[in-house]
Formats: sequence, structure tokens, C-alpha cells
Amino acid sequence: MRRKTVLICLDGLDPEYLETARTPSLDAVAHVGFFTVGHGVLPSVTNVNNASILTGTFPETHGIASNYWYDPVTGQGRFIETAEYLRAPTALERAARAGLRTALLVTKEKLLHFLGRGAMIAFSAERPPAEAVQAVGAPASIYSAEIDYWQLRALRWVLRTYDPDLIYCSTTDYVMHKHGPESAEAIRHIETLDALLGELLETFPEHQVLITADHGMRDKTIGLDLVALLGERGLPAAFVPPIKDRYVVHHDNMGGAGYLYLAPEWVAEALALLRETEGIEAVYLREEAVERFRLPADRIGDLFVLASPETVFAEPGSIGSTRAAVRLRSHGGAYEAGVPIWGYRAEASPEQFRWNLDIVRLLDLPDAEEPRTATPMR
Repeated sequence: MRRKTVLICLDGLDPEYLETARTPSLDAVAHVGFFTVGHGVLPSVTNVNNASILTGTFPETHGIASNYWYDPVTGQGRFIETAEYLRAPTALERAARAGLRTALLVTKEKLLHFLGRGAMIAFSAERPPAEAVQAVGAPASIYSAEIDYWQLRALRWVLRTYDPDLIYCSTTDYVMHKHGPESAEAIRHIETLDALLGELLETFPEHQVLITADHGMRDKTIGLDLVALLGERGLPAAFVPPIKDRYVVHHDNMGGAGYLYLAPEWVAEALALLRETEGIEAVYLREEAVERFRLPADRIGDLFVLASPETVFAEPGSIGSTRAAVRLRSHGGAYEAGVPIWGYRAEASPEQFRWNLDIVRLLDLPDAEEPRTATPMR
């Protein structure tokens, strides 16, 4: 890594938002550097993609296949919020081992302990240290647009104060969950982020800056309860939505992907039923999902289910019927896997950036793995 490097994940920044907002700073990056629309990994949720980005690997290597860990033997689960679940070193760990100064800034507290290994300076905007509050001011609520603006100002402060060689900064997707690309709120939000990124680039013109997103976002109008659907046919199952986390104001734990756990004798019948159900885009056996999407076999269900563009999968009993009308913006499936990627003073050629995880995979850091590709699903 020949330059000091800033890595930024703009949570939930679907490329469609760039079609309605004015983004002169990001446009300038595209002009002097590069811009492309690439792929995030599936499921298209926060933990899976932040782990992929910061380790530069696919889920089969880093081990994260969901925001939520589930044990099919006990039927118990818990939120993935600590680094014990990660099976691959992060770029921060590799950089620290090489003697470089490292930092991690995340908006969501859940990512702090999950991604923080190897970070010499690390904090969240949700619970910032007193020093950051004194320097930047007090952040707004986690359920606000303003907390992201605080985050980017805090990023500039950390760069000035601690001068890290490598820093990773991740925002939140609250605005994208609540407002579509055509809304005044979303346009104002994207234009504010762009202005703050412009200030960052002006202040640190010699840094390598790589920007991407963890997933996109879409309007959803249909909720589907897969457990209820299978139960109507006498097929008992457990369901885990990969989007499941504590931030239910964002998405009500409804997303475009799901894992189903069934007894072996029920899998074939369930597979056939799901494949003919309206609102379901595709269903994969565990072995098929592992091969196609490079998922860890021991951390996914017997079936991996992907929704159609307008559909989300609901937790059992949460919508009151097998199928119901819903109104929310969410992600998790194949239709939210497209992500923007920008590079400024990038040390790799633009053609090499196909996945959001390439912003770390292509860094010149020790112990880098050269992974085979996965199969994007459009």
C-alpha cells in the first residue's frame, strides 16, 4: 500500500440514487479516477457485505452469511455483533501487523466490535467517545440523516488528528430505507453526503480514496411468511432472515432473502412448493447456494430462498397470514446487490473492480488471498 488509504462504505447507496441527486464531488472522482457499478455479495445485507469489503473475501472465507447466527440443533440464535464470528483477518488486522496505523469509524454500534480487530482507533457514531464529541459536536439519533453527516466530519477529524495509514468508515442506511431516489429527502441527503466527501477530498488530496456500498435498496409491497406457507402443507420449518438485526425501524426484519431449516425428509417437497410460489425468484439447496454464491455451508439453511423484486420474507407470524400487503423499502435479495464503486488515486486499474470487496482485495497488504469469482445474480 503505497498511499495512505481511506475506505468508505455508504450503506444502502443504491445506484438509482445517483440518477436524481447532483453529486459534483463524486462526479469529479469519476473523472479523475474511476466509477463503475459492481456487485455486492448475497445475501445483500450489512454484516455480510461489510465483512466481505473489509476482509476482501467472499462469505465462504470470512464465514458471515447473515446479520444473525442461528443454531438449528438448539433452535436458538443471536445477533452477530462481535468478531468471534469472523474467520478471516480484516484489512485493519493485516495493516496493523505490517506496522501501519489503522482506524475504524462506523455509524452503527453493532459493527464496532464486529469489525474492530486490528483498529488502533475505533468508535461508532451511535456511542462516540468524549474526545470526538468535543471535536465534532454531539451526533444525532441513529435513526436520522444527520448522524451520517457527523460521521463524515468525524472521519476528517480522525484523519487530521491521528493520521492513520488505513481507515475504514461505514455509514447507515436509514434515509434509503425511508425515502426513495425521487424524494426530496433522499436527494438532499445524497447531495449533503457528496458535499462532505468533497471537503474530505480537498483536505486530503494525496490519499487513496475508495468508496462503495454494501447493498442497494428497493420498494417492497408484498410480504410472504415462508413458515406459514410450508405449514399449510404440513412441512415444519424454521426461518432465519439474514437481514435480522436490532435496527428494526429500518426494515422490520423483512428482506429479500431467507434461510429455511427443515428435516431431511421434507426438503424435496418444500423445494418443489417454493419454486412454484409467486413472489419467490429462486430457491437453492445448501450445496447449490454454497457453490453459486460462495456461502459457508455450516452457517446457512437447508434452503436459500431469494425473493422477487417487490417481495420480502417476513418472520413467522409477523404479518398475520401467509401473504400480505406491506409498505417498506428493504434489501437482502439479488435485486439489491448492485453497488457503486469509486476510486481516487487508486493503485489498481478500474477494470479490476467488479465487486465491492475489491476495494480491499486489491490493496497491497500482507496475507492477501486471491479468490476465485462468484456468480452474480441479476
